Amino acid sequence: MKYPSLLYTDGPSGRQINPDVFEDLKLDLLLSSNAIEAMRTLCRPEDIPVRQELFKALENAETLDRLKILSRGASQIRRLYEAYRAVRCDNERHYVYFNLVNAVIFFYENAANINGTGFLLGRLRAFFEKQISSPFFKKLRNEAEELAPRSEKIRVNIFRMVGEQLYIRPEESTTIVSRLLKCASDLGLKNKPVENRDVSIRLNPRIINALAGLHAEEFSAFKNFYDEYGGFFSDGILTYLPELNFCLEMSAIFKSVREAGIPICWPMESKEKKIDIKELRDLSLLAKNVTNIVPNDILFNEEEPFFFLTGANGGGKTTYLRSVGIAVILFLSGCPIPCEGAEIYPLDNVFTHFPRDERFEGEGRFADEEKRVNDILAVHGGNSLVLLNETYSTTSEDLAVKLTIELAKTIYKSGSLGIYITHQHGIGDTDIPFLSVIIDQSMENRRTYKIARMRGASGSFARDILKKYSLTKEALAKRFLPKEVSDI
Repeated sequence: MKYPSLLYTDGPSGRQINPDVFEDLKLDLLLSSNAIEAMRTLCRPEDIPVRQELFKALENAETLDRLKILSRGASQIRRLYEAYRAVRCDNERHYVYFNLVNAVIFFYENAANINGTGFLLGRLRAFFEKQISSPFFKKLRNEAEELAPRSEKIRVNIFRMVGEQLYIRPEESTTIVSRLLKCASDLGLKNKPVENRDVSIRLNPRIINALAGLHAEEFSAFKNFYDEYGGFFSDGILTYLPELNFCLEMSAIFKSVREAGIPICWPMESKEKKIDIKELRDLSLLAKNVTNIVPNDILFNEEEPFFFLTGANGGGKTTYLRSVGIAVILFLSGCPIPCEGAEIYPLDNVFTHFPRDERFEGEGRFADEEKRVNDILAVHGGNSLVLLNETYSTTSEDLAVKLTIELAKTIYKSGSLGIYITHQHGIGDTDIPFLSVIIDQSMENRRTYKIARMRGASGSFARDILKKYSLTKEALAKRFLPKEVSDI
């Protein structure tokens, strides 16, 4: 069965963000692997406003609570599905499948009753409303309800499900630990509640079959149910777990953002290739419980698509880099952004190259850097965001300067937007503009964590003059034919 997605109107774009990007930007500290898996699969540009509509709907507490119920249901389906895949005999298969179908029934009925406005929620609700109203589903649900007491009898007297495992229940239901805790409580001693650990034993298939013989009527009923409805379950329903986790985790993050007094903006889609953000904050700092985050303005456009970023260590360069990357990923995911206002072009992807002291293999750090850079150059396609942090910092200065300039010029001319943090001297003679850390010299060079445009070199200064009088190559391209511009 093909289930309607909670995140896509007509399927994903086919583009995925590399998982390393989430690690470089510290988003892995805020999101689970399930949520990241959903987030890294990019939607089509036309789905961005539809996603925004979905996240706005989740600001309603009732809608959010219903999605939480669906998430718990999806988790139960995943656990029982893994148990079903691991069965070792037919009796176990029939029993686990019955419980799996019950979890799916629970999900169907709650999905059909979900509230909230917008296309994605409305389509989800309509699909499951149709499913639960069908004669087949009503018959399935009625038979499942009739079998439920038999299943409970087996569960209470013999079996216990823990995750994907089926266990025999111990005779003694009160553990020694629980009795000690009760004694401590009776004596007035404070104790921290702990989860009792069951000393169950995984059942051997021969034991399961023997127990099935003792409860022949019940297991015969499970077999009949399986024979009739064995084709009902479709693993397509498993895709809802990462989608739901993504929605719920992002909703929780932005609740924290609001509570911290940080502004939230629903970014507009730019028709021109640019990133224009006012007072942007680095969302990843919330993972460190930092809420007093210094904001920065961001501006990339076709005339200045790429920047070198320089300045003293600890001045906020990497924070600035992360904030830009996170903002673009949030926009491409249909999420709000922690800023005062934003207009962003729907880029194809986000690529990062951060220092990795322990993740290179074999040939050393420099070879690892070259490989990762070449991988980015091979796929960024001229319509991406490329963020480079101290690339080529592990080789000699002369070679590092040469490679840094070559790499920056390649990306600058490609059409992709980006930033290159570097401490390399000798890169000043270039048309690539510079950003730099602002230092408050009136307060003993206090770091402000603000980043601003600067004139990094004569080439950059000359470009400022050309831009002032609309004489840059990009400005001339709008006034002359392409061939005439190429001759300039």
